[in-house]
Amino acid sequence: MRAPVRFLAAAVAATLSLGLLSTTAQANDSTTVKRQGVTAKLTVHDVKNKLGTMSDKHWVTLTVKTPAAAHDVVDGYDYGVKAVSWYALITVTGAKSCNGSAAVPTKEGSGSYTIPFKVKSKRSTSTTIGTYVTSGACKVSAKVSAYRYASNPALDVDTDFTVKATGYIRSAVKVTTPHRSATSVKKNHTVTLSGSATYQKASPTVSYKYKPLAKGTKVTIQFRAKGSKTWKSVKTVKVTGSKGHWSAKVKVTKTGSYRAVVKATSKLQTKASSSVVVKKK
Repeated sequence: MRAPVRFLAAAVAATLSLGLLSTTAQANDSTTVKRQGVTAKLTVHDVKNKLGTMSDKHWVTLTVKTPAAAHDVVDGYDYGVKAVSWYALITVTGAKSCNGSAAVPTKEGSGSYTIPFKVKSKRSTSTTIGTYVTSGACKVSAKVSAYRYASNPALDVDTDFTVKATGYIRSAVKVTTPHRSATSVKKNHTVTLSGSATYQKASPTVSYKYKPLAKGTKVTIQFRAKGSKTWKSVKTVKVTGSKGHWSAKVKVTKTGSYRAVVKATSKLQTKASSSVVVKKK
């Protein structure tokens, strides 16, 4: 079963009063709960908040597996085959753009329910109002009710339970290639790396334009030794000031490459800068 696109459209429009959700799948969070032989798995995709038309056919998926249908037999009399029926209510809360609900109609036996969408975001112009979505966590909850009432009590199923999962709407990030204070450094001496980081902001006044990351945002410095394929985190610093600037002093023990990484948060995508080489003298 598939929920109509208007579920998301109505939810986001009602919350923002400006437009629809623009996304593309990145990753997903899944949670599984089992009660009285009924298993429910809820999966929520992360999405990229960006300008333009994007789509995700399986943003939220609820999959329910029930015990097999069985003959309802008592004292040799067969009352017929009885299946387990189920229905659910899916609710989305969290960030301003995550607000809505969908009722899953009653179904006999195992099945799934998907909430897909295809939407478009755009910048405002002098004559039109743009559409945008705010980034943050989307907390999805599915309340599942399953039942089978039989003459043979051994077949009875009567359970209500909730399964939860969280997806994130994240803004794109840019990290400049680090500036190095020197291209070669004596062993165990330090080199200063610096740069800046921005993110694509979406708001009523700033529609998908890159702005400096907030003061205090963490930036991780990673190192890869010459000849190695593995990046290792060597230091974490924070953005200072109002222009997204960061700076870090690192000890040089061998020749290799350095890069700056902004790791994913509830609102930001992961992004790594291009690398620079610092040689050990």
